[in-house]
Amino acid sequence: HADLADYDLGENKWDGIISIFCPLPSSLRKQLYKKVEAGLKRNGVFLLEAYTPDQLKHGTGGGNSADVMQSKKSLSLELAGLKFKHLIELERDVREGIYHTGIGAVVQAIASKEI
Repeated sequence: HADLADYDLGENKWDGIISIFCPLPSSLRKQLYKKVEAGLKRNGVFLLEAYTPDQLKHGTGGGNSADVMQSKKSLSLELAGLKFKHLIELERDVREGIYHTGIGAVVQAIASKEI
């Protein structure tokens, strides 16, 4: 286990970094994403699925703060150093226990570091 606020991802160290439903305050997320960009090796891949702010209207999990949710726009801005190969917002059936079950508004991303 590690605290993402101060975890050192290093530089050019990772072939892949995955974030699946990791809600973080936007201020912390922006700092972490700078570390993600630096930490990925050339052609390294970042894979993500997260709730979008539209999730709030569903009430099927994900918390109650839009600040910890993401969108195509926020990902494009916060990970500007990566090239997106897949970036989509959609609604899908989420079945992850009693607190995360039902229609979920999500963003999915696959991006790579090309420099």
